[in-house]
Amino acid sequence: MNKKFSTLLAGVALFGAMSANAAVNPAIVLTEGANSGLYQLKNKSNNFLSMDANGKLTVTQSGDLDSENLANTLWCVTVTEEGFGKEPIYDFLNKATGQYLTVTLDGLEGVTAANLFGTTQGNVIAGGEIEGWAFSKVYASGVEEERPLYSYFTKDSVVAIHTANNQVGLKKMLATDVEGQVASNDLVHFTLTEANPIVLSATAINTIFGMQDADKGVKLKFKEDKNKTSLVNYFSEYKFWAEDSGDANFVRVLTSENDKLAKDSVYVYVDTAYANVNGEKFLAFNTQQLNHAVLSKNTTGHRTVADSLGAALNDQSKFMFTYWPSKDSLVIQVKQATYDNDGDGIFSDETNKSTITTNTDGKNYVTVQDLVEADEIRIMTINDKKETEISFGFAGCDSKGTGKVSVDNGLYFIRNAKGQYLTSPIHKNGTEYEWVTVKEEEQLPAHMPAFQWVVFKTQSNDKLAETSPVSINNREYADDETIQLYANEGAKYVYINSALTLNGVAIATDSLTFEAVDKDEYPEAYGDSLLGYKNIKDAEYLLGEYTFKYLHPYATGENSKYLAKNEGDSLLNVLNGKDAFRLIEGEIGSYGVTKAIAKKAGVKVLYRAEYAIALGNTYMWRADEQKYAMSEYSNANRKFFFKENNHYEGEDYYAIVEAVYNSAENNKIGSYKAGVTDDILDATLKIQPLKETRTSAFAINLDNTPLYRRFNTALENAVKGQEDSVKVLKFKEYYRDEYLMDENNEKFQNEEVDYLGIWTADKATGLSFYVDSAVINKTTRGYIKPQYFVYVNREVQPGVDAIPCPLEHNHGVDADGNELDAYHCSHATPGKAGYIRAKYLVSFADSLNAENADKLYQFGKYTRVGFVDAMHIGDSLIFLTNGFENQKLADLDTAKIIANYKATNNTDKIIDLAALTDKHHNYTWSFRFIAPEKVAAATEAVDESLDVAFLIESNKAAGDADIAPKFGQWLKSQNGCLVLSNDTEFEKAKLGGSEDNALVFNIANGSEDDLATDNEEIATSEVTVIAQQGAVRVANAAGKKVVVTNILGQTVANTVITSSDATIAAPQGVVVVAVEGEEAVKAIVK
Repeated sequence: MNKKFSTLLAGVALFGAMSANAAVNPAIVLTEGANSGLYQLKNKSNNFLSMDANGKLTVTQSGDLDSENLANTLWCVTVTEEGFGKEPIYDFLNKATGQYLTVTLDGLEGVTAANLFGTTQGNVIAGGEIEGWAFSKVYASGVEEERPLYSYFTKDSVVAIHTANNQVGLKKMLATDVEGQVASNDLVHFTLTEANPIVLSATAINTIFGMQDADKGVKLKFKEDKNKTSLVNYFSEYKFWAEDSGDANFVRVLTSENDKLAKDSVYVYVDTAYANVNGEKFLAFNTQQLNHAVLSKNTTGHRTVADSLGAALNDQSKFMFTYWPSKDSLVIQVKQATYDNDGDGIFSDETNKSTITTNTDGKNYVTVQDLVEADEIRIMTINDKKETEISFGFAGCDSKGTGKVSVDNGLYFIRNAKGQYLTSPIHKNGTEYEWVTVKEEEQLPAHMPAFQWVVFKTQSNDKLAETSPVSINNREYADDETIQLYANEGAKYVYINSALTLNGVAIATDSLTFEAVDKDEYPEAYGDSLLGYKNIKDAEYLLGEYTFKYLHPYATGENSKYLAKNEGDSLLNVLNGKDAFRLIEGEIGSYGVTKAIAKKAGVKVLYRAEYAIALGNTYMWRADEQKYAMSEYSNANRKFFFKENNHYEGEDYYAIVEAVYNSAENNKIGSYKAGVTDDILDATLKIQPLKETRTSAFAINLDNTPLYRRFNTALENAVKGQEDSVKVLKFKEYYRDEYLMDENNEKFQNEEVDYLGIWTADKATGLSFYVDSAVINKTTRGYIKPQYFVYVNREVQPGVDAIPCPLEHNHGVDADGNELDAYHCSHATPGKAGYIRAKYLVSFADSLNAENADKLYQFGKYTRVGFVDAMHIGDSLIFLTNGFENQKLADLDTAKIIANYKATNNTDKIIDLAALTDKHHNYTWSFRFIAPEKVAAATEAVDESLDVAFLIESNKAAGDADIAPKFGQWLKSQNGCLVLSNDTEFEKAKLGGSEDNALVFNIANGSEDDLATDNEEIATSEVTVIAQQGAVRVANAAGKKVVVTNILGQTVANTVITSSDATIAAPQGVVVVAVEGEEAVKAIVK
């Protein structure tokens, strides 16, 4: 072996560290260099330092030592002499593995001396930079007993082999402390000893202690073999195989002339016939073909070797092999040999039988006997003394290529020769692992953490990395195992020497591949922390409803089936319907491998969330007959995980798995999953045990079916980039061919209130309305249920920019001592925010308790709707009252208004728009599609039709959903008067069949020249036109000509105003007022 500098230090400094009183065993004598003997290293407990197939250092207890594990305890010793006055250095080569006793401190640099043994105990793997051991200071005349094994890793510090609790670990200390730790029993000492003889099992014989395959066959070497005779030595001339005889410590021997274990193989036994006629008689060996095929044809009824040989010869085919490993010396004894002692030819006499039961019985030895010594004629026979040495061929050690390989740190699939994946599938849920066949068109392991393994080397030192054992960690369940990989030269596959057991289940370990998950093809496997489960980010989880598309070979494309509630009950199925469910997020937590493990493969720690599945005010949970249903008696505490199980045509499909309903076990998968019953026609969703192999899966997608109209499409001439800007629209009733307008029917009018009405176009002063978004991106689900302001008589008061201080000086500080800029200086002129004033369409539902409400705000039992003066400034909508409604646009002062409202308890007239929610409001309106499923296609057609028609929604029934309520209030016509329906079922309101049938609308693009006036006061510059009872009042028009005409164009009045406030008589209805120098305006005279 190559020696490193730290090894050489041992030879220089060890002399002073050795005990002068160590006993020397003169029976073991070594020479410089490699020695051929095999030895054991025995600790103070008389147990043996050994190395398993993976190179792990272990302790084999003396009581457990047998022919199966013997080779792992045997070591060849190489002695390196460093010169006179220096201690020799010892290297130990394990017989079974062909690996040297070397260790590493790689990765353990920060571990203290006190903690090193606890850290390494049971985990010391051969291979590393520390090699060459201090042991005995003498070797040529004997070897010292009870000595520690240690090696230098710095100039004055050593690493020692230590054992405790039958495990091997490392200790480090100053070289000067070694002897003290041995004396205090803090450091184990070892004694080099020869192995005791051992009786060999059939397996030990056939594999030569695990050094070859069991079917290869064995030949022994006799120091003096048979010679000059045709008699066969069945142990050295042909290969033989041992077979358990059923008699403890004894085996039968099969042999074959063609050196192959085959049909012509025969059993060897000691014959009762002698090999010679003259002189001292020697028993011969014979064979009998007693394979199963022959025995089966035997007409005597014999079916086994024993009954075929018969009682007389059965034990003569049983052999005991006793082996002295350290000397490579083998003794073979037959259980029974039968002689014709009295020469009467009757071998069955009991006195003729020579039998043994143990190897201490000194007879019946297989040996070579001189038949004619002078002629060197020798035969194999049985004797009571062993005449020749027999070698098993087990001497010495080979430092061989270990076949060890390793893989780089990373994320892998572990597959076998069939292409199957090592995983714990959903029905095992981490309790067991198995090999799973994956259909690539149906599953995508790159999206399924249970199929993925974080693999990393346990040794990173350059010298060790290429053959380092690896730790395999299941990414989802975090089960791990450290294994050593092996590969034959040029082989496609790797294998594991020892059994691989995951959660108590043995996994086949031959013909494996470690296939790295392709980072370029599947970047999500590395960068998506939500991989493996359906997760809806916090910012989105309440924003929409989701559909569950069922995965089934006969339900794809246009024939896809979706999860839905039964028409007549609360059960769920995947038959004909399609419901959109709300997913309410519960706990979210990490799962799978830890951050430290994930980092080794460059992947993210994984998280998963559990969800309640809601439909309206009902929740999915267990019902009778092992079925799932939507129940109002369940709640959001009943949660599910959505675990990916399939991937089909580019979509991920998820199993619906119950979460444990226990606050002490958050983020844990339960014992049941949702499964569709294909065996009956109703396709109900059943409560299925998780452990069932069949798993139903669903694609879970945001429902893109619009429930409400949003005025941002080509139908409204939306401009790109300004899709949700203010629109001017007309509302046309689909069936009646009537439009929304000012209430022009005098029998529905009242001089105190401005109502919304519906009539034919020719009855209107104007048909257009401003429609302005109130709630779209401002609330959690505003994009699903947009809410709009609808208003007329829009006036804009521009804002005034602030004027900064014109002086170049220090502008002072604020109350907190912060320096002010020029815009906040006392010399600056403050700006003033602009605002809009308009008449806003409202429901009078909040005024039903007011005085004369039955006359002003109701029509029979129905609530009316109309227009109220308000100003929109910043994030506030302020309804004007207490005289502010009479002020001019420019004179409105929000500070004065707010102060007044606070003083008069009218703050409910101030609406904080920033605080709006998805609830209904009396001053906002939503436009509910009557056929949502047809909208997408109709919108693409860019044409108004019944497919995009809607109801105008104001409110919901108490306890119903805020979005798409089943019962609500919509605009309707009650005997010609426009009102809101009472709580009416939507399905009936849109289709008929109810006394509260709602009006169904389309829209048309309007014009500001055709706005519905619907106000008593119209401002044109400084001139104001006010409609009154039987007259119009014109202010600020002194000296100007005023012409008033009716709707037919007939002149009603034509005069010059002489005062600043003139009243001109006019007929009831719509009139057009033209003031000289101003644009003509329409007004409604009452």
